[in-house]
Amino acid sequence: MRPDKLSIHDLFQRERRYTVPLYQRAYVWNEGEQWEPLWDDIQRQAEECLATDAGVPRRTHFLGAVVLNVQKIVGGSVARSEVIDGQQRLTTLQLFIGALRDFLATIQSTYTNKVRRLTINQDEPFGSESSFKVWPTNADRDLFRSVMMSGSPDSLLKQHGLIQKSELPRLIGAYCYFYHQIDAFVAKSGADQAAQDRQILGLFQALRSGLQLVVIELEDNDDPQIIFETLNARGQPLLPSDLIRNTIFHQASVDPTHASDEKYADGLYDRFWHPFDNDRLDTPINGEDRYWHVQERQGRLSRPRIDLFIFHFLVMQTGRELAIGHIFQEFRDWRDISAQPLESLLHELRRYSAIFRQLMSPTSDDRPSMFARRLRALDTSTVYPFLLYILGLPVDLLTKSDRDQIICDLESWFIRRLVCQLTNKNYNRFFVSLLSKVKQTTLSAPVALDDSETNNNLKTCTSQVIVNTVRDELLRSTEATARWPKDDEFEASWLEKDIYAKSRPDRAVMLLRAINAKMMDNKNETVILPDNLSVEHILPQQGALLDYPYPDESISIGADAPEIRRARIIHTIGNLTLLTVALNSAISNGPFIDKRPKIASNSALRLNTIFQDQDRNKWSEIDIFDRGRDLFTYAKIIWPHRGP
Repeated sequence: MRPDKLSIHDLFQRERRYTVPLYQRAYVWNEGEQWEPLWDDIQRQAEECLATDAGVPRRTHFLGAVVLNVQKIVGGSVARSEVIDGQQRLTTLQLFIGALRDFLATIQSTYTNKVRRLTINQDEPFGSESSFKVWPTNADRDLFRSVMMSGSPDSLLKQHGLIQKSELPRLIGAYCYFYHQIDAFVAKSGADQAAQDRQILGLFQALRSGLQLVVIELEDNDDPQIIFETLNARGQPLLPSDLIRNTIFHQASVDPTHASDEKYADGLYDRFWHPFDNDRLDTPINGEDRYWHVQERQGRLSRPRIDLFIFHFLVMQTGRELAIGHIFQEFRDWRDISAQPLESLLHELRRYSAIFRQLMSPTSDDRPSMFARRLRALDTSTVYPFLLYILGLPVDLLTKSDRDQIICDLESWFIRRLVCQLTNKNYNRFFVSLLSKVKQTTLSAPVALDDSETNNNLKTCTSQVIVNTVRDELLRSTEATARWPKDDEFEASWLEKDIYAKSRPDRAVMLLRAINAKMMDNKNETVILPDNLSVEHILPQQGALLDYPYPDESISIGADAPEIRRARIIHTIGNLTLLTVALNSAISNGPFIDKRPKIASNSALRLNTIFQDQDRNKWSEIDIFDRGRDLFTYAKIIWPHRGP
């Protein structure tokens, strides 16, 4: 390796392209952690340049290291270096220089051309890939080109239909941030052109002499992938999925069977990995607009969706319990013993990612999508590897109706255990074991070669065997860690155990929405429920005893004191319903005699038709038990027990 110390100006004034390999991650730097500190460094160095007669700061500022792999020059093309480490830094510096260039053009500064030369290779066709000093990884190329050719923030935002106050894609956000910081820095000098040029000179001198990088160029015997993995902990840590992508596409780029095809790795990326980096959300979530990089909570930690997908995919493939903190190592170990061709692996990742996306963000009304929505409230992800496998089976092995039967059985097992407050401690082990048994069933199934009646019967038999395998496993255990509660245990818990918890009201919402849907029949209009319905305690948690007196002792339930009975029953399903937030706030702790008619006149839910009874003018523990039993008749149908 050959190290050198270069200023930002010296690095970019050369006719050279700094290209980021497609196997590296997309741009991830943000304002708080990187843009603002970088701007502080630039501004401080600019002010130091202005404070000296020579226009040079007393000491230079080191911005970090960049590792480059110099590529051989082909024909008359511009010299090219592959960025092994430091791509986030180089991309950000180009965005800053691009913003400075466009600002200078706007005020017609004499420094415009000097700065422009730091952003383009002038001998290359303008706007071509080779004309850009920095050319980012595939996921960012279109947006980067758009930013660097926009001319101004207003033009850029208009082009993409964005407004300044919205959450911007990071490349656009960085450009706009630096443009406005430059504008404010120059504006401090007032409207005088000479004074403005002096401020600009400070920025230019900071690039020429105040800000430096250590640039390390690899030599022929240096392995760029090993060096990249060694350095990946610097800066913002790489995601496990970043390292996996790097490994996959580095293997593709050095595949000897495709040595003559320079675009082989790019082609694989475009066909299979591009959506992981480029599927965008209309509305960013916490500043992230890439679907697969949105953080999802799993247990106590939050992780990007792509990391979660690859983790569950690996559990499905290996049939083993894996540590989510070791995804990359597990992937590498699995690939070392796998004979699956690279293209086949990428095809499988793409296929199963579509299934996983429907589990995470269901858009259909089919049975798996309904279960996926309810799983979000259950906050149980250990079943995902099993679901990926089941939902990925071809109809020749598992028919749609049998697939839905498995989903129904699984949901019943989960819901009954939730209501009965049974532990989920060993769910990961249970579902890995279940996955293994179903895999054995499918791998040993005879193959149907045609559509003859015999083979169609063979397909049906195999499908039913899978259903029975799953059901037998759900029924097998009598232990608290895995048993499937029967009707008597389910009903007792339904009537007596708290289903509402302030920390997880979504679980009560999920159950009540399911009951309401089951209560609908062909005589009812179709009502699409809003997403933000809230749980209402009919007998309020803070209700006055005058408004909600204890029931007559002669007909009271249980032997406990009245206040203990009330505390025991107030969070059970019989006392809960769903209302809009506005209606809930309006009636929450009021007397039942006022609450009932307001619910009756404002709610269209079948769940609330009980409150249309004008003769019902009180609500107590007796009513809660009676309503709980009524709702349980629907619960038994939605979540049936399939055993003896």
